[in-house]
Amino acid sequence: MANVTYTVPNKNGSYDGDMVVKQYTDLIIDSGDIVTVDQPCRGLMILVQGNATINGELRMRGRGAFANPTSSGGSDSNSVDSNGLRFPFLTSGGSSSLTASNTLLNGCGTTARSVIANFQTLSSSGTILTLVRQGAGGGSSVSPPSYQNGANNGVTGSAGSTGQTGGGGSGASSYAGGSGNGNYGSCFSGGSGGGSIDNEGGATTSGQAWGGAGGNSGTGHSAVGTGGAGNPNGSNVDTSTGAIASTTEGGGTGGTIILIVGGNLTIGASGKINCDGGRSDHSINTNDWCASGGGSGGGNIIIAHKGSYTNNGSVTANGGYAGKHYQNAVGSTESGGTYTPEGGRGGAGSIQTLAIS
Repeated sequence: MANVTYTVPNKNGSYDGDMVVKQYTDLIIDSGDIVTVDQPCRGLMILVQGNATINGELRMRGRGAFANPTSSGGSDSNSVDSNGLRFPFLTSGGSSSLTASNTLLNGCGTTARSVIANFQTLSSSGTILTLVRQGAGGGSSVSPPSYQNGANNGVTGSAGSTGQTGGGGSGASSYAGGSGNGNYGSCFSGGSGGGSIDNEGGATTSGQAWGGAGGNSGTGHSAVGTGGAGNPNGSNVDTSTGAIASTTEGGGTGGTIILIVGGNLTIGASGKINCDGGRSDHSINTNDWCASGGGSGGGNIIIAHKGSYTNNGSVTANGGYAGKHYQNAVGSTESGGTYTPEGGRGGAGSIQTLAIS
């Protein structure tokens, strides 16, 4: 399998669309290849009848949707049930009961709903995996330790509980003023990061709920600041002779992957399943006035396998880092002045792994 970018169906703007569903007899992702989607959406579900081997990357990093699950959405025009998205699996020794129905994936789109309706009903015979409707909380606003004296780094977003995405980190604060809060995401997305502030910049905002826009940066004097990671990243400011540089990780929020394998699942040494959050931008400035926005929260991963599961690679739903501050160019010496704080990291999302019958 070469590099594959699936087209998201039923796009709703640039940051939302139905869950992508793909079915394979067997699946091989070769080393160096990336399998992902063409824009943020409500998740990626892959069902494999036989064996799956991942030596490349299955990626939903920065692909979480900006979508309110409590409102009607997706091509099915439903809201997500208050119990979240639920997946019934037959398991050895499992004792849970749940009727398989398309309503279990309300809000994910018509294709995902038709797939879940064909799962087997549990009658004290299995295990239910759940993706929680609302994500964990974001990092709180910070201010300098005392007015016009020093700076504070942002606060890391809360980590998700089982089946829950991580919250966005708050922005950093330099010299004076409170930074933007991080916010919560959804079953589809990690939370967005808050914007940075410098000298009581009035334009600073918090990350938007449900995986929306990152918070904007604001400054009240000559400085460089970056917005929080989100859909899209918050706006940056540059009122000095600095520069803003996009990060290699990119922005956005952590997305959702559901991988169900009927045979053996093998993740090789170079293999990755990645639902990490996005990162805020870097700043480049030789002076002492730089602050970065918060990173976004990690997403959700479900891995269900009937055969063996071997993981020699990495499976991650980490929170995104905040941008750094460099003196000359990205990768050069990091500036370490009194007024160069970094935003908070996004909180980690959730990884659930289950052996099924």
